[in-house]
Amino acid sequence: MTPRAEQSLRWFIGLSLLAGGVALLAGAAGFGRLAGASWWVIPLAGLVAAILAVLTAAAERGPWTPILPATAWIVSVLAAILWAHLDLMNGHPFLSGYASIVAFATGLGILRRQLWAWPVGFASVVGFGPIVLILAPLGADAVAAGFVLFAADVLALLAIQRSYFGPR
Repeated sequence: MTPRAEQSLRWFIGLSLLAGGVALLAGAAGFGRLAGASWWVIPLAGLVAAILAVLTAAAERGPWTPILPATAWIVSVLAAILWAHLDLMNGHPFLSGYASIVAFATGLGILRRQLWAWPVGFASVVGFGPIVLILAPLGADAVAAGFVLFAADVLALLAIQRSYFGPR
């Protein structure tokens, strides 16, 4: 793959994750998911994401493997999905806010070619995204469009995998 093709695919993935994060947050706000939660739920989503962002930035500059921050982001979203299942009043709003923050942060990470972002992006488009999309009260056309975008992102992520982790 040429460097230009790899960069174009990276921009496609990164921008689709950024847009998906914004769309998810707008959808959660539009459907009133965020308004029905306890006052501390949305700040908690921001706090968890901020802590993970700081740890991720530290890991990027240090000698640690990118697997540690990637695992932290992925496990945190899995915990949010579980919380959403167990606590509809606060878990769903947390997941709505947090998943959008994770998608946005991952999009930025992909655009900056940070190593932790590829596994999180892959987990987002093959797991988290489809789960959140199915949980959201959306029409069949929006769900179908989301799944088409997820499939395109999966193909693009797999296409850039070798060059993404190669020499910089």
